[in-house]
Amino acid sequence: MPFHESILSGNKMFRQDKIIVGVLTGLLYPVFCFILFYEIKSLLLEKNMIPYGSFKLQFLCIISVVTNVIPAGSYVRAKKDQSLKGIAGITLLLVAGIIIYFYEGLLSS
Repeated sequence: MPFHESILSGNKMFRQDKIIVGVLTGLLYPVFCFILFYEIKSLLLEKNMIPYGSFKLQFLCIISVVTNVIPAGSYVRAKKDQSLKGIAGITLLLVAGIIIYFYEGLLSS
């Protein structure tokens, strides 16, 4: 049962060359990076190391999506084309979502 082994080991799943692996990586990586950046921002604001309003939510979202370059680069080096297609597709959807969500703010600032 090879699928059962990949669930137990955890990391074997992300070594496969499948579109769904790229989609999962493309979703999870920006979410974790957004949480990390948001917590760092909150910590810096709490310690008065940065002024209030210095990092907007728009900026954090964009930077989080841009971090998809890191796993995409590793998939390019490993020649995992299907996984790379998954990352590219989900990244385009995330960018479209950010543009739609922040459309008014992007035009006014």
